[in-house]
Amino acid sequence: MNGMKALKISLVVIVLVALSYFIIGIFIHGDRQTRDNFQKFSRQVTHQTDKSTQGTDKTEVPLDGVVITLGGGKYHYMKADMSLKMKNRDDKKALEKNINDVRDLILRYTAIQNSDKLITDKGKQEYKDKLKQIIYNTFGYKVEDIYFRNFVLAP
Repeated sequence: MNGMKALKISLVVIVLVALSYFIIGIFIHGDRQTRDNFQKFSRQVTHQTDKSTQGTDKTEVPLDGVVITLGGGKYHYMKADMSLKMKNRDDKKALEKNINDVRDLILRYTAIQNSDKLITDKGKQEYKDKLKQIIYNTFGYKVEDIYFRNFVLAP
């Protein structure tokens, strides 16, 4: 009788341990799958209108809260608050009217960047120079400079 009771208890413990490993495996696999799905499909840019982060320059256009998944490298995500300093007020007005398309362009360009380059000062400068060129070639807006007010890369 005691042998049968011990056998039942052992089977219950084995089933509970196996079930625990199964559940933990699902969560670990689920996290990896969630991260992969996020990298592929959840590239987004959000816009915050907090006046304290906007510059006082009349030709500056703030792009706050740019959050995106990067295309490769050690870090997977970038968050940046940046400003585009335009060459003139006409370009600033045109860019503001077309801000969603400009954000989309920034998203698409940033999504293919390698974080190993962006971590360096030279890489950040090359990123800004190329972004200015792409904005000009796509929309005809003359960006004088791009300023990072915050820049974070995360794994």
